[in-house]
Amino acid sequence: MRRPVVYIHGFLGHLRFPELSTGLSSSRVYAPDLLGYGAFAEAPIGHVSIAHQAAHLRQWIQREAGPTPAVLVAHSAGAAVAIAYAHNHPERVAAVVSAEGNLAPSDAFLSSRLAPMTVGGVEAWLAAARRNPGSLLASDEHRLSNMALARLSEWLDHQGAQTIHGAARAVLMETLRPGYAADVMSVMAHVPTFLIHGERTPLGLGVPPRLRELAAQEFVIAGTGHAMVVERPESVAHVVAQVLARIQ
Repeated sequence: MRRPVVYIHGFLGHLRFPELSTGLSSSRVYAPDLLGYGAFAEAPIGHVSIAHQAAHLRQWIQREAGPTPAVLVAHSAGAAVAIAYAHNHPERVAAVVSAEGNLAPSDAFLSSRLAPMTVGGVEAWLAAARRNPGSLLASDEHRLSNMALARLSEWLDHQGAQTIHGAARAVLMETLRPGYAADVMSVMAHVPTFLIHGERTPLGLGVPPRLRELAAQEFVIAGTGHAMVVERPESVAHVVAQVLARIQ
């Protein structure tokens, strides 16, 4: 069985890096744009809500990946979309892999910073980040490779400030929603859920102990922080290959 692997990006960029397919030749690997991004940049701004994104993901997977239950690999804010999809369609999900995903409000640290801003404020933030892409990971206090900096620049150019602002608000509203914690726990109780952390990120940052206890397994990507999908995408793919071997 060539099981689909669907990467779900956060509120910046995309996950179409070729290294994210390393060792996954036995699977079909996809990395669709969410609404407001790339191929779907013209979507109405109101459609960047988590509910709209989950419905979009369902339609995209049904059209492009087919009926075989997929492994959803979600980075950062993309985890809120993965949880909504898996909660509504658990029969369509073989496993969820959360790469420092927003499984609780405490995870949504950048969303909580950008959501209260005006669109103009986010435009100024985006312009400054484009001038210095490394500033996105300044808290990691390390030197990024030229390849990682190029990928961060690509992320910053992949969507406009209005999409970032709308997506940040959507993620924050979703993770603060009273039923969100129950939805996350329900998904983790019924769908094998794996957690990935960057080595430089304090283990379990923002992830409540009760959720870590529900995880099927946890992995740490050496030499990375929150943006492990940019810094060492091949290592993320290696984790996904281990997940596939475990659930087959």
